[in-house]
Amino acid sequence: MRRRDALLLPLALAPSARAAAADGYAFRVLRRGEEVGTHTVRFATRGAERVATSELVIAPKVFGLVVYRYEHRYEEVTEAGRFRRVASRLNRNGRIVEVRGEAVAGAVLLDGSEGPQRLPADAAPLSWWEMARLGGGMPLFGTTTGRALALTWQTGRAAAGGPEFACAGEVTARIAFDAAGRWVGFTARGEDGHDITYAPA
Repeated sequence: MRRRDALLLPLALAPSARAAAADGYAFRVLRRGEEVGTHTVRFATRGAERVATSELVIAPKVFGLVVYRYEHRYEEVTEAGRFRRVASRLNRNGRIVEVRGEAVAGAVLLDGSEGPQRLPADAAPLSWWEMARLGGGMPLFGTTTGRALALTWQTGRAAAGGPEFACAGEVTARIAFDAAGRWVGFTARGEDGHDITYAPA
């Protein structure tokens, strides 16, 4: 696929993606074939705003005991498809990182582990279900790091009939959508070097 076509693809499918995702998402998180957690995304409407609440919990067990805990919850608000604000809280084995971002006139103001930052006005969080943000067409920031992300992207066609995006750099992941623009697949490199994979819940 040519780069120009790859960049246009998410924009062309964005409206159907929002419709397809109206009821949210629910995945099981697998590591080496074993379920270690869950990821759910729920959507609500407040006036003209669309609120997405994402909850990711990874808690692998050994002999029935949790040996590691990763809990990431964030709420993101968009309006007419544009990012407005986000509040994130990550608990990584007891270490807490909180990130807040807000779109203001001419910029996105971000406050997290790197301190206050001023990002371009079209910046947005890396939210995997937001297909129009993937592929390298806009600046992205991490809701677990509170800083702008340096990523390289490749775009292709997923087995489910929609686009598939692969990113590398600070995050290594592969994200797949179906023909209706619904998020259906995800694989990412974990902190221990092993991949985690999503399966329908």
